[in-house]
Amino acid sequence: MSMVQDNIFVGQMPKRIIVGCVENDAFHGTFQKSPFDFKHFDMNFIGIYVDGQPIPHNPNELNFDANNYTKDYYSLFSGTDKFGQDQGLLISREEYINGNTLFAFNLTLIFVTETI
Repeated sequence: MSMVQDNIFVGQMPKRIIVGCVENDAFHGTFQKSPFDFKHFDMNFIGIYVDGQPIPHNPNELNFDANNYTKDYYSLFSGTDKFGQDQGLLISREEYINGNTLFAFNLTLIFVTETI
């Protein structure tokens, strides 16, 4: 399965984007499923593009079966300004792949380079 969303934001661009995927029936309110069970669905690629350029870095290639997701786990820290601070997100790496798979993108670097 592949998904591309073009022109998501019209006007001002957000400073941060956090992406999570849930099952369709959980999204639409089935009582048996949680809308906060963010699954990885064996995703193998995720990226954000602005004007055709990958932002803030090249898209991430994932392989959850081979435990190749650490960069994306740590993106939660950099995408929420927790990286390098004495704070945590209270999500372990094990919890990350078991219902807490979120991808954070810090877009503030775009605004800095556009003003230089």
